[in-house]
Amino acid sequence: MPICVLLIDNNACHAQVVVSALADPWLGWQVDVATSVEAGLQRVRQGGVDIVICRHQLQDGTAFDVLEVLQGIPALVLVRPGLEGHAAHAMRHGFADFAVQDPDSNYLLALPAQIEAVLERSTSARARRSAEAMLTRQHRLLQAISRAQAVFIASAKPEAAFDALLDELMELTRSSFGMVGHVQHTPGGSPTLHLHAMTDIRRDEATRMQTVRRLQEARVFDNTTPLVGQVLKHEQPLILKDADASCQPLPAGLPPLGACMALPIHAAQELVAVVVLANSHSGYGSADIQFLQPLLSTVGQLEMARRAEEDRRQVDAQLVRTSALLGEKTNALEATLASVSQGIGKVDADGKIRVFNQRYLELLELPREFMATEPTHEGIVRFQTERGDFGQGFELVEADARAYVQAEYAEKGRGQTMPDTYVRRTRNGRYLEVRTRTMPDGGLVRTFTDVTDYVGTLEALRQSEARWRSLTHLSSDWYWEQDEQLRFVRLDGRSSHEAGIQDDSFYGRTRWELDNTFVDDKLWREHRAQLQAHEVFHNFEIQRRKPSGEWMWVSVSGEPIFDKQGQFAGYRGIGRDITAHKRAEAEIQRLAFYDELTGLPNRRLLMDRLERAVTQSARKGTHGALLFLDLDNFKGINDTLGHEWGDRLLTLVAQRITASVRASDTVARLGGDEFVLVLQGLQPGPTEAAVEAELVAQKVLQELSRPYTLEDAVLYSTPSIGITLFRNQDPSVHELLKRADLAMYQAKAQGRNTLCFFDPAMQAAASARSALEGDIRLGIERNEFLLHYQPVVNAAGHRMGVEALVRWHHPQRGMVSPGEFIPLAEQTGLILPLGQQVLRMACTQLAQWSQQPDTCDWTVAVNVSAQEFRHPDFVKRVLDALRESGANAHQLKIELTESLLLQDVEDGIAKMRALREQGVGFSLDDFGTGYSSLSYLKRLPLDQLKIDQSFVRDVLTDPNDAAIACTIVTLAQSLGLDVVAEGVETEGQREFLLRNGCHQFQGYLFGRPVPADQL
Repeated sequence: MPICVLLIDNNACHAQVVVSALADPWLGWQVDVATSVEAGLQRVRQGGVDIVICRHQLQDGTAFDVLEVLQGIPALVLVRPGLEGHAAHAMRHGFADFAVQDPDSNYLLALPAQIEAVLERSTSARARRSAEAMLTRQHRLLQAISRAQAVFIASAKPEAAFDALLDELMELTRSSFGMVGHVQHTPGGSPTLHLHAMTDIRRDEATRMQTVRRLQEARVFDNTTPLVGQVLKHEQPLILKDADASCQPLPAGLPPLGACMALPIHAAQELVAVVVLANSHSGYGSADIQFLQPLLSTVGQLEMARRAEEDRRQVDAQLVRTSALLGEKTNALEATLASVSQGIGKVDADGKIRVFNQRYLELLELPREFMATEPTHEGIVRFQTERGDFGQGFELVEADARAYVQAEYAEKGRGQTMPDTYVRRTRNGRYLEVRTRTMPDGGLVRTFTDVTDYVGTLEALRQSEARWRSLTHLSSDWYWEQDEQLRFVRLDGRSSHEAGIQDDSFYGRTRWELDNTFVDDKLWREHRAQLQAHEVFHNFEIQRRKPSGEWMWVSVSGEPIFDKQGQFAGYRGIGRDITAHKRAEAEIQRLAFYDELTGLPNRRLLMDRLERAVTQSARKGTHGALLFLDLDNFKGINDTLGHEWGDRLLTLVAQRITASVRASDTVARLGGDEFVLVLQGLQPGPTEAAVEAELVAQKVLQELSRPYTLEDAVLYSTPSIGITLFRNQDPSVHELLKRADLAMYQAKAQGRNTLCFFDPAMQAAASARSALEGDIRLGIERNEFLLHYQPVVNAAGHRMGVEALVRWHHPQRGMVSPGEFIPLAEQTGLILPLGQQVLRMACTQLAQWSQQPDTCDWTVAVNVSAQEFRHPDFVKRVLDALRESGANAHQLKIELTESLLLQDVEDGIAKMRALREQGVGFSLDDFGTGYSSLSYLKRLPLDQLKIDQSFVRDVLTDPNDAAIACTIVTLAQSLGLDVVAEGVETEGQREFLLRNGCHQFQGYLFGRPVPADQL
C-alpha cells in the first residue's frame, strides 16, 4: 500500500503547493488534506495514516491538539521563519521533526527525504520496542519459575510453592477465574476453604443476584462438612446437590447450596488447593457444563504447573529450554541492533550507558574498552570534548543545541532544556543527526544518524537553486511552472518582480483566474484548448494592470511536462514584458489612422468606423447621425495670427468636441478646420433621433462658442454644423458625407454659428424645438411662469396644505402644458433656473399664508427634478429661498421621485438630512412606479409617501391596484410615515382608501389646481 501522508493546513494555496511537492509519481505517496484540527482528528481516527504534517498555528487550534491523538503516528510540524523556537518546543513534546516555511518554499525540496527519514526511524523504534517487550515477558516468566523453584529448595510446604507460582502466573497472564479457594490449616489442623471471587453466571437476573448473595454470605467449609469431604476424595471434578442422599445438611448458620462443582488440586500427595463454582439452583445442566469448560481447562493447566513441583527435572528442563529461547531472542535483538544504520545508546535513570550497538561505537569513534567501564552519558560527552570532537568552542554543534552540550560537559545537562534533534559535524567533516527520546523510567534513548549524504544533497540543491535564481534575475525574462491542474507553483525572475507579477496571489491559481489580467474571450478559449491538448505554445499575449495602475503587455511561451511514466505533470515556460513593443505598434497604428495634430481619427479610420456604424444601425434598427462641422472664419485666424496659432486652436477645438460626446461616438478630423462626428444608438423613431442629434449639436455649438485663451490672447470661433441621419446601408457612407457637407453649407448660408438638418421636415421639427427652448429662456427672464395649487385634505375633508404645480402663460402660445416644456427644460438644463424660480415663488406664498389665521398651518409641497437635487448647491438654494422669503422651513415639503434616488444614494441621504435638520420635510412622490429598494428606503429621512394616481384610479375595479394601494399604506405605517393618495376623484375611492388606513387625500374630488387667490 502507498504511504499515506496527512497534511493539516488551513491555507489552501500553501496546501496545494505541498500536495504538488509530495504527490509525485516517483514517490507513489497518497496525500490527504485537512483544513482544520477537527477535520485532521477525524481523519486520524479513520486509520491508515502513516505520517502527519501539521501547520503550527491553525484557525481552530494548534498542532499540539493533533499530537494528543496520534498514538504513535510520527508527525512533522511546519513553522514560519523566526519561530524555530516553537519547533524545538514541539519536538520536545513528541513531534518527530520540523520544517521552516521559507518564503521561496525551498524547504519543499528536502521535505520528501525528511519524511522518509522519519518513517524509517519510526519503523525501527517499533521493532525495537516489540523486541524489548518480548524479552521482558520472557524474563518475568523465568523469574516466576525461579521464585517457585527457590521455595521448593528451601523445603517449604508444597502449597506455598504452588501459591507462589500461581500468583506469578496469574499476574503474568492476567487470568480471571470463577471461584478460587486456597486450602489453609487452622490451629486445630483442619483445612479450610476461603472463597475469593465469582465468575459471571449466565442466568436470569433474579437467579444471578440470589446466587451472588448466598456466596457472599458463605464463610468457611471445614473437612467435617460432607460436601467438602467428598471433594477431598476425588481427583476429578465432582458435581454435588444438597438433595443427594449421600450429603448431610450443612451446619446451622450457613446458607444452603443448590449445587456445587469442585476440582481438587494435589501436590506431593497433599491437597494444596480447590477450585469451586457454586450455584443456587438445584443442579447443573448441559449449558452449565459448557460454560465451565474454559474454567476447567484453565484449572487443569494450573494443576499441571503445580505438579511440576514433584518432578524437578521437568522444571529444570523447562528452565533450560526457556533460557535457550531467551538467549536466541537476545541474540536476535543484538543482531537487529547491530544491523541498524543508526547508532543507538540507552541511558538508564542513573545516567549510565547500559545498551549500545556497534554503529554507536563507529559513529562516535568510541573504544569498546572505554564502554566496558559502563561510563555515564556525561562521561562520554567529557571524553568527546577533551578529544576535540565538538571543536574548541563547541562550534561543530548546531547553534540551537550548543548550550545543552556545554551543560552536559559540565555535568549540568539534566537541568537544561534538551533538544529533541540537532546536527553536529565530526572532526573528519561528517554530519551526524542526534535525536533524543525520554523513557518512562527516566532514562534516555539517543540515536546518531550519518546524514552527510543528505546534507550534501541539500547543499548541492541549494547551490543549483542559487545558480538558477541568479540567471533568472539577470535575464529580462522570467520563469514559471504550473502543476497538472494548470495552477502556478513557481515564479522566478527579476523582471517578473519589476513588472508586478511576483505576487503570492499567483500561487495556486490558473492563468485565467488571475486578477487584473485581460485577454479576449476567443483567445482565452483557443489558449485553454491548447493547454488541454498538452501542446507547446508560443507568444501568448496578455494585458495586465500593474499595482501602480500602469498597463503592461506580457508574452508567455510554455511547454508541457511529463513524468517518466508519460503522465502529464504540468507546464513550464517563460514570460516576457513586451510593453515597449506594443507601444511601438500602437504608435505605428496611430500614425496610420490618427491625425497627428489633434490625435483624432483621420479620414481613413473615419470611413471604417462610419461603415461599421451604418451596419450596426441597420442590424439593430436604430438611427445614427453624421455631423459635419466647419469653423467659421478660421482662415482669417490663420492669415492674421499664423498657422501655429491656428494649429493650437484646432487642438483646443478637438478637445472640446470630444468632451461633448459619449465615449462610444466617433470624432474625426478630415483636414483643415473640418471635423466629423458619428453618433450611434439613437432612437428608432426619426423624430426622436433628430431630437437627440440636435441636442448633441447644440452642446457642441455652445462649447465651441466659448472664448479660447491662447497665451495672453483671447480668440473667438464659432462652428457651422450640418446633420444627416441614417438607419440602413442606403445611401452609402460617401453619400452620407456629401449630405452632411451640404447641410453644413446651408447652416453657413443661414448666418453661421448654427446647425442645419439635411431633411427639411426634421429641420422644421428641430427649429420648432429650438424656438421653444428660446421661449423658455425668455419666459424665465420675463417671469412668465406661475404656480397653481392643489389642496391636500385629511379624512374629515379639512385642508392641511397644498402642492405647488408650475404653469406657463405664454404671450402668443397661451397656457402651455407642463408636459411640453418640462422635458425640454430638463434636457437643456433650463430646469435649474426654472426650479429655483418655482421654489422662491412657493416659499413667498407660504410666508404670506402663514400671516393669515385660516391658512397659517398649511404646508406647501414643491416637486424637485433630478438635476436640481443632484446640483452641489441644492441645499444652499433651498435655504436661501426660505431665508429670503421668511417662510417657515417646517411647513415646506420637498417632493422627490423614486428614480431620482437610484444614483448616489449616500449623497442624496446626506442632502436630505442637512435640510431635515433645518425643519424641511420630504415626501416620496408617485410611490410604486419606480424601483424602490427597502434596504435604503428605511434609511431615507422621509415624512410621507404618496400613492401614485395610476393605482388610485382603478382601486375599486382592479384587484391588483387595490392590493398595491393597501400594501403601500401598510408599508408607510410600518415605517412611521404619513401616506397621501393622489388622483382621488370619487367618493368611493376615498371611502376604500379610508377603510384601509389612508387618511390624507389629493385629487379633483377635493379641488383642481388653481391660483392662490382662487384657492
